Amino acid sequence: MLQKTGLIERSGQGVDKMFYLCLMESKPLPDYSHTDSTQVDLRLKAKIIDDAFYLFINKIQNHRTDKLNVFDLLTLDKIRQGISTDLYESSIEKLYHNGLIKSQSSADKKYVLGDLYYEIAQQHAYIKAYRATDLQLVAACFEKGEEVSMKDFVKAFEKILTREQVKTLIYKLVGEKLIEKRGGGRSIKYSLNQIIHLKSNILGQFIALLL
Repeated sequence: MLQKTGLIERSGQGVDKMFYLCLMESKPLPDYSHTDSTQVDLRLKAKIIDDAFYLFINKIQNHRTDKLNVFDLLTLDKIRQGISTDLYESSIEKLYHNGLIKSQSSADKKYVLGDLYYEIAQQHAYIKAYRATDLQLVAACFEKGEEVSMKDFVKAFEKILTREQVKTLIYKLVGEKLIEKRGGGRSIKYSLNQIIHLKSNILGQFIALLL
């Protein structure tokens, strides 16, 4: 009854969502390896594994009405790693038909990702005039809180960009209307533009608005 009213989800559905989001963001899959008979130990890592794969997946999904499901994404991720065994046959057929994977060897069924992935990889993972890694760090700041100070941004980019470079980046993103500036003086705070949903994939929304 509770499931029908939407108060709870189908058993196991949350696990599918975790895997789906990790794959969409090109992050390591949920790690249950430390689970034992007395407890469930779930570990999630935030670092993006492959910038090009992240852009590849999100560009595909943003242009599809019938979104790829978690099994399709798992198949793409395995092929990205050079794995051609224990793949989902139904996903293979769909991905091959859509040109998202190519057959490297018909004899032993080895596959590689489609040309789009390699085109993106050669572009050094830039979105418009921004590095994907820079956008990722900005998005990560907003995942920690709805309002972010310049001090927070500078700390996030420590040993990556100078303070002046961080300020230039943030001012540009304000100009792109991805984030908004509020207040004045030392009380200035930055928040996401109202069209961006805080609880959804922030980096993915940045990319969709910039492309």
